[in-house]
Amino acid sequence: MGKFLLGFIIAWALCHRYTHIIVASECERLGGFFVGSKTYKCILISDSETQNSVPTAILEAEKLNRLG
Repeated sequence: MGKFLLGFIIAWALCHRYTHIIVASECERLGGFFVGSKTYKCILISDSETQNSVPTAILEAEKLNRLG
């Protein structure tokens, strides 16, 4: 039973990583991917910094809201 669980965990981890790699490569090559009858469009976010993607007015309002 222990070997089965170990094998299951290893297989899950490998499949999880493989899925991310495949989706990323499809998005880079084709700009999207499909699952069944649905097609998804991918948009690259090259800079994931919150401060660059959110206007400064919103960031300041959030800071004020946190302070009370």
